[in-house]
Amino acid sequence: MIVHRVAVVGLSAVVAVWWPGTTVASETGALEIVASKGIFSDIGSVHAYGIKRIVQLGIDAGCGEGRFCSDDPISRTEMAVWLHRAAAHINDTHTPPPRADKGGMGVSEDDATVSRAEAAVMFTAAFVHLAATERIQDVFADTSDTPEATVMAIEGIHAAGLTKGCAAGPLQYCPHRPITRGQAATMLARAIQRAEPTVGLIVNKPQAAQGYTLINTQYSDLVYLIDHLGRKVHTWKPEGLESKISMAKLLENGNLMIRFKSAGQPYYTLTEIDQTGNIVWAYHDDNVHHDFLKLPNGNVLLLSNRKMDTQEVIAAGFDPVNFHSGLVWLYDYIIEVKPTGPDGGEVVWKWSTLDHLVQGFETGMPNNGPIVERFGRINIDYLLPHSPLNDITHLNSIDYNPVLGQIMLSSRNYSELLIINYNTTTTEAAGPKGDLLYRWGNPQVYDAGDYQDQQLFWQHDIHWIPQGLPGAGNVLIFNNGDGYDGLARNYSTIDEIALPDPVDGVYPRDPDGHGFAPAQLQWSYTAPNPADFYSPRNSGVQRLPNGNTQICDGYSGTIFQVTPDGTIVWKYINPQELRQPPTYQGDHIKNITYRAPWYPPDYPGLKNLDLIPQGPIEQYR
Repeated sequence: MIVHRVAVVGLSAVVAVWWPGTTVASETGALEIVASKGIFSDIGSVHAYGIKRIVQLGIDAGCGEGRFCSDDPISRTEMAVWLHRAAAHINDTHTPPPRADKGGMGVSEDDATVSRAEAAVMFTAAFVHLAATERIQDVFADTSDTPEATVMAIEGIHAAGLTKGCAAGPLQYCPHRPITRGQAATMLARAIQRAEPTVGLIVNKPQAAQGYTLINTQYSDLVYLIDHLGRKVHTWKPEGLESKISMAKLLENGNLMIRFKSAGQPYYTLTEIDQTGNIVWAYHDDNVHHDFLKLPNGNVLLLSNRKMDTQEVIAAGFDPVNFHSGLVWLYDYIIEVKPTGPDGGEVVWKWSTLDHLVQGFETGMPNNGPIVERFGRINIDYLLPHSPLNDITHLNSIDYNPVLGQIMLSSRNYSELLIINYNTTTTEAAGPKGDLLYRWGNPQVYDAGDYQDQQLFWQHDIHWIPQGLPGAGNVLIFNNGDGYDGLARNYSTIDEIALPDPVDGVYPRDPDGHGFAPAQLQWSYTAPNPADFYSPRNSGVQRLPNGNTQICDGYSGTIFQVTPDGTIVWKYINPQELRQPPTYQGDHIKNITYRAPWYPPDYPGLKNLDLIPQGPIEQYR
């Protein structure tokens, strides 16, 4: 039998020929697969999924008599046909391979087999998204005598999850060994999954900022650092703890700070762990929630809340008509903790919402006053007519500006950005010096407008853009949408505002009388179809050095970068299942991700980490 040896340069150049198991339509030259959808008699469990998948897609039909010949080497001809048919599936062209023809292809009496090294080159030529863009030294121990370009191809398919090599301890690829039909089927099925990904790296364009992203699914026990190619480069797991991690931040010393709740424990723990997962500091407090921030002095700012007893509720001035039986009332406060030893800390500063309340329903009750005039205080009765929520302000993010000496807070339930003075003592913070300096987003809270003036809707991750970045000094907000009683907005936006300059420490009001300036946004991102971008809870946002903005859609676990004009240039879907190990490509998952901080390659905290790309987090069947 005469067959044709073909070289694969790209999918458009793949040419197919006849081999047993196919028939050639004599008039059109089209190949038709004579394939049974049944189970082959000679395949094991290792490659069963890949074989089943390529048969389902009409890429191969087996070698005849109910067999797939999984352990037989694959020929160059067969590989060419497989790649061509995979291309037709991905591009949805349904174009059959052309009829074999001697013209320009060369003829060989023996259709040579394909080595594992050659297979890597063919896959990266056919699926260009698999090609490695940078060399990783010594991933496999047995590729030192392999050409550089081929090693790049091998590393590319390894990073994309097509192969785990042929042996471990040390990791080997066996580049000179022939690749079998079963191995090729598994790789091809994974390559098709990679071309149609449901998790992991989805988009990576040249305009994307190349750095590292920290991800963890809420309440998981693992934290991953990934590079811009979607490869995990470091993994943290707190040693000896069955933990439910809610959020993590990489510190400048290379340690990781996490807030989590251990299984069977009533309290939350703020813990600093080193790169191997060993605990170097822990602070236990069942009142801490949501966000935390390490200060330049080494102390930590924490959001906390506490239950209010009946007497405190009355003393605060709540309108009795708004009481709801069975609810435990909560109020928020901030503490600054100075670490003391490896376990514990001293509270050295405190600010509480309970010290800055106002009510306007009865003059004889505590905290009474004209709400619109006492805009530095929090109207304790605003929320309750709209919703029976007992978590009054529900602070969910905190930021510190060392130049201004101010703290920025996000009150989800009031849909407001709040700024307070940090340069106070705890005693001063409980008095007039601790009143709000600035608030923005929902002036109806303090009787300075109505629902038409509301611009924030249950937002998260409010913060100043740091110095040195485009828009420095402005405020970035993940404006979630959602709400209650008709005040909801069923889509999310990313909003940037320019704060007015304070005059003698006082932020000016908006000239039209509706709250504080500004009335207009500096910049905003909305999906072309607004409802396509909607995360009613969690989520975060970050300005990057090149002017892009990285966004974490917390509900879908989707992290993406947009340019100033709103073009998505990088997109990654967290593959870590809620409370479970990473998922398989193609599975439906629950991957709520509270935030996903981005770090530039020169971030100090990366210096002591072994940033060795280890392939994707997601698994491939």
